[in-house]
Amino acid sequence: MSEQKYTLSVCDFSVADKKAKPPKFNYPGITFRVGPSDLTGDTIATIAVFNSANEKTGNVIQVYYLPVAEHPMDAIKSGLDSAVCGNCPLRPVHSNVCYVRKYHGPARVYSTFQRGRYPHYEDLSQVDKDRVLSILRSKPVRLGAYGDPASDLETSTFLTSLAPQITAYTHQWRKVPQLKPFCMASVDSTEEYTQAKDSGWRTYRHTSDNMAFGNEIVCPHKTHGVQCADCGLCSGTASNSKRDIVTTTI
Repeated sequence: MSEQKYTLSVCDFSVADKKAKPPKFNYPGITFRVGPSDLTGDTIATIAVFNSANEKTGNVIQVYYLPVAEHPMDAIKSGLDSAVCGNCPLRPVHSNVCYVRKYHGPARVYSTFQRGRYPHYEDLSQVDKDRVLSILRSKPVRLGAYGDPASDLETSTFLTSLAPQITAYTHQWRKVPQLKPFCMASVDSTEEYTQAKDSGWRTYRHTSDNMAFGNEIVCPHKTHGVQCADCGLCSGTASNSKRDIVTTTI
């Protein structure tokens, strides 16, 4: 009898490409810092919320910069929002066209912070610190779900050293060149676009017309419904793309 040419044997058919889940942490987010704003000196809290249902960004880690002394809605009225927004021309005191709904995300995060549901990173055990770091390394981070990354330069820079992808914008680009590698310069006119480009920034330009510079592309979320989590273009000069972004935010 000739030797059998083909044989069957037991094989492992289990799926091997499932994404590993980060270690479980028993809080919805973490407070990285409570201290003076780098913009005004007023006390602010820098908080990372681990999950998001935001339709534009997708499920990224959302980082909020919040004044501590007042609820976000009250801070708008008193002007304390400058501690995290600086001289942003989209602030309600200037134009009231800011696209962040303060009564939603910022208000909810502030209330949760006041209830102690975002523990301070420095107070955690080493085991929980490692869990938090694993979470930060597991998904994209959006710096400035509310507030400007320039309001807490140390924490913003620390978070960029961990996250696999960053989405971030700053209206303080004239003052913080150190944010160029991971922040887009938020510009609101063609004149500001030129100034920022001459200073070496990639830009995210808000406009009310349908004109674009040659190096600009319309935000992919607006044209194709692509979420920030899957896009990755708005990550400063460290991005693989050299293109600038334009959108009709205002």
